[in-house]
Amino acid sequence: MTRASKRTYLDPIHHDITLDRQKPEEKLIVDLIDTPEFQRLRRIQQLGISSFTFQGAESSRFTHSVGVMHVAGNLLNLLADECPDVLEQKAVVLASALLHDVGHGPYSHVTEKILGYNHEDWSCRIILGDTEVRSILDSYSGHPNLADTLVRVLKKTYSPKYVSQLISSQLDCDRFDYLLRDSYMTGTAYGLFALQRILSSLEVDQSGDRIIVSGEKGQNAVEDYLFARYSMYAQVYYHKKNLAVRAHLAKLINRAKYVQQDCYMDEQTRRWIMGEDLAVAEYLYLDDIQMTYHIKKWTTANDTILADLASRFLNRRLFKAMHIPHKDLQLIKDVEQQARVKAKAHGFDPDYYIACESTDFRPYDYYRPDSDIPQTNIMVRTESGKICELSKLSGTIEALVKGNYESYWLIFPTELTIELDSIKELVPSTK
Repeated sequence: MTRASKRTYLDPIHHDITLDRQKPEEKLIVDLIDTPEFQRLRRIQQLGISSFTFQGAESSRFTHSVGVMHVAGNLLNLLADECPDVLEQKAVVLASALLHDVGHGPYSHVTEKILGYNHEDWSCRIILGDTEVRSILDSYSGHPNLADTLVRVLKKTYSPKYVSQLISSQLDCDRFDYLLRDSYMTGTAYGLFALQRILSSLEVDQSGDRIIVSGEKGQNAVEDYLFARYSMYAQVYYHKKNLAVRAHLAKLINRAKYVQQDCYMDEQTRRWIMGEDLAVAEYLYLDDIQMTYHIKKWTTANDTILADLASRFLNRRLFKAMHIPHKDLQLIKDVEQQARVKAKAHGFDPDYYIACESTDFRPYDYYRPDSDIPQTNIMVRTESGKICELSKLSGTIEALVKGNYESYWLIFPTELTIELDSIKELVPSTK
């Protein structure tokens, strides 16, 4: 490797990530990284609005995506020790890992939930579109029709199937990177696990065309990883302040949609917010900077509700989140209705100042082939050579699968704290 051919990214999680342009697959990755479409990810925060809660949570989708590519490359090399054929998939795996999040929009998953679009669909449209990414993929001589191949990987229709599993499953390189990275950037230890131990324990089960975990040590490391994922969701991703900011942003965007004719909005942002179809070039115009600029402009809007919501958001005057210690949907609706009445009595439009947020996640789930989004279960090869689903081998993981993680939160302005605390007292606890 000559000095001129080497590109090194200094990463807080993986340290030196080095690519050598003398190797065709790694030159492909360097060229993809340098495209405007991928550089755009520097302007989209990995954790969306979590920096309102965790001040250090300001890493980008760019750093995460490079990290996922790096982990995928390391895993591929380890898998090749027992299954050399996997190296034939190197360009496909590295490029898929790098580009899996290229379709994220402003504030990442937060606006995806609010506006109902799918970042994975946009990743595929960008890969197949009239973009520099597509041009570079088409010019790569090592794999014909590489752009189409990457889309099949992301849509999980590619063969061998284990390639897609490396990118998106319940034990994938995406989760390996974001748990460690998000834990580090939020200043917490919830997402820590033994990455190298897990990577070393994975192998290709060629008869089943899947990735499996080998041995007791690998199983133990995977169990720790799943509990790390549970902790990150419980303590970071679904932190009550994050839920309050998400609800606040949703109300802000909804008000902007309602008064769109009377507030500043450029055409690309208007079409995105209104749910109109966008060309790839229009979508690529959007990022956190553009969205924050609009919110800043809206602080001086003539509409008082929009201006107030925008000012609160921009200056971190956050809504509060009050846990509703019950899961009865009718009771939760009653609580929300009481809150709406009290908000209106205090001069707040309840449509924009009262919300109810719910959280429901599973750190690990069984394979459910009949569901809309079937889960990829984690299989373990025991010391005796038998291959079993993880929760059948581990009582702790079985308990994790059967847990009920659903909860509900009432969101409201801090000015209503005293009034709404009285509502909480009327809710019978399920504990």
